[in-house]
Amino acid sequence: MRTTLRGFEMERYAEAALPSSNDSEAAVELLRTAVRQVISESSRAPDRIIAALDGQSASLRLIELPAGVEKKVAEVLPGLLESVLPFEIENAIIDHQIVGRDAANVQIMAVAVPQGMVASRLRELQAAGVNPQELAVGASAFDGLGPLLPESMRDRTLLVIDVGPENTDFCVLTEGECTFARTVSGGMNLVESGRREQLGSSLQRTLASYRAQRSEEPNLILLSGETAPMESARQWLSSQLGIECGVVPLPSAPGADDESAPKFARAAALAARATIRKKKLDLRQGEFASKARAGQIRKNLRLIAICAAAVMLSFGVSLLARYRVAKTEHEQLVEKLASVSADLLGEETQSAMHARELLTAGPRVDDPLPRFDAYDVLEAISEGIPTDIQHDTRRLLIEIDDEGNSGRFEIQGRVGSIAERDRIVDELQSHRCFAEAEKGSISTAAEDRKDYKVVVKIDCPSGPTTTAEGD
Repeated sequence: MRTTLRGFEMERYAEAALPSSNDSEAAVELLRTAVRQVISESSRAPDRIIAALDGQSASLRLIELPAGVEKKVAEVLPGLLESVLPFEIENAIIDHQIVGRDAANVQIMAVAVPQGMVASRLRELQAAGVNPQELAVGASAFDGLGPLLPESMRDRTLLVIDVGPENTDFCVLTEGECTFARTVSGGMNLVESGRREQLGSSLQRTLASYRAQRSEEPNLILLSGETAPMESARQWLSSQLGIECGVVPLPSAPGADDESAPKFARAAALAARATIRKKKLDLRQGEFASKARAGQIRKNLRLIAICAAAVMLSFGVSLLARYRVAKTEHEQLVEKLASVSADLLGEETQSAMHARELLTAGPRVDDPLPRFDAYDVLEAISEGIPTDIQHDTRRLLIEIDDEGNSGRFEIQGRVGSIAERDRIVDELQSHRCFAEAEKGSISTAAEDRKDYKVVVKIDCPSGPTTTAEGD
């Protein structure tokens, strides 16, 4: 598989026969020959190799933990697994990946494998000229199938089953991610010996275990491996588990047709792990951690240094350009502040703080509004009529110039007596903007109340006041 920044392309499917041998040295040579044959069919040497360990010797299980310990899972896992493993926890390789979470809990899939099994597998591969950067385990190796599935399948819960010679892998993909994996003892050996029901019972128990731990119900079985092209195998599997069964759909590429492609499902899933950025189960931990990654970094250290220098230089140039733009904008704003402060505040300043002080102190220019307007006259009349006098206003005429300095107003009203009229006139004359009052005629109205008329001259050169002076 060739990966790019935007996706991937399946280049080729390739396989090589691997005859069995009782001689260990001959077995290593046969494996080396098979690996060379497969790699030779590629257009170039691979940048990364990903392999898998048989799940028969691994312990894969789901564990639910409080959400608060998510960051400390690696520390608490050994204690949780110690009592359930058939081997010593001190001599095990442990890894985990998150398969679900809610507000209170987090569900993880944990794997534990004896160190001797991991070491033996790596030695076997390295003797054949292969040094894998990742080592998947058992049925969890199928987690790479997610990116390869058609869009119509990525939102479904799928059950992937691979019937091998000695055991069967059982993997559940939920929305393209592996959420359950188990390796069941027995495979084609049980089928060939007439014990097919024993394999069916094991698969049923495994499905029941999954349903007890996960709420998503699988609605389609995807069969992979050598048995996938067999219609009878798919029908039997569907009858055993009560779920429709099909084959694993894989991208088209040279080396396989539609009928033979499903047997490459495990290899395709391993290759596609390179496209997954999320954490996934990998047995290359601790003393078995891949040296290839560190070697690649050292190999490309000079290129990395050049790229880092280019990035820093670009950042410096960008920072300088932004500084110059900001400085020019600052100078323009300072000039504008000086001009506006001179026009509106009466003093030129280039300091924003000083301009704020001038603005708070009040304007230095003449107020364009009239000093004393009709509303001020109304307020003064209202305040000038004593509250103990029942006064009815019949007519009010206000005349005042545009500057608000001078004018007159005429009020015609009705009071209870001449004395009340005189009190009102005295109160009005006490206002600093009312210069003199001319009392007009007075006559008797209904209920012996008096109608009166008063004309008052307005003279207010110093601005308005709303309170009567002389109190």
